[in-house]
Amino acid sequence: MKPSSPAGLPPTPDLVPSVDHVLSFFSGAALLMAGRAEGLKRLDLSADGFWQSFSAMIVALPPIALSWLEFEISAPLTGTAAGRGMVAVYGAHALADFLAWTLPILILMMVAKRVGYSRKIVPLVVATNWGGALLAWVFAPYWLLMLAFGPGSALSALGALVTIASIALTVRLIFMATGKDLAGAAIITIGMIVISLISYGAVMDLTGIRLI
Repeated sequence: MKPSSPAGLPPTPDLVPSVDHVLSFFSGAALLMAGRAEGLKRLDLSADGFWQSFSAMIVALPPIALSWLEFEISAPLTGTAAGRGMVAVYGAHALADFLAWTLPILILMMVAKRVGYSRKIVPLVVATNWGGALLAWVFAPYWLLMLAFGPGSALSALGALVTIASIALTVRLIFMATGKDLAGAAIITIGMIVISLISYGAVMDLTGIRLI
């Protein structure tokens, strides 16, 4: 925690929580993915915890950046070799992933009351933020393998398994965070995938840089 400004007000949470707190949030998300509702108790579901959970994007940045690096190395003609420059190329990757992460949450926050999710939105957002960061780190070894050995049939098959596992674990996470609403979990997960593809498509149209 850090002191607020002006002096005399209650302390405000740090932008990025401590390593111990991040590990606690990761363990909570992992428990939810394992189907254990007590995982919610390890997440900070307060108002401060809600906003602080968006720092999960910063926590997830290193493994996500590995995926950008692997893509550009595997397909160099789509980025820097096309004369765009590294800043533009990796900036486009960052923008697409930022939109893919935040837009589903913004949409959920706007429609939560209409679909009866007013009381579920906080645990849903906090859980998906920290769950997304956890999955990014869990699957980081896959990107390291891709960087080390390059694309091939074996790693392509592994990539398909990683994708399926990520989707299945996200559904399970949302299912537990929303009080075991399977239909809602499936719809939200599908929506996240669709919005992710739309985000990448929009950034590619805007920048002319291939990202997927």
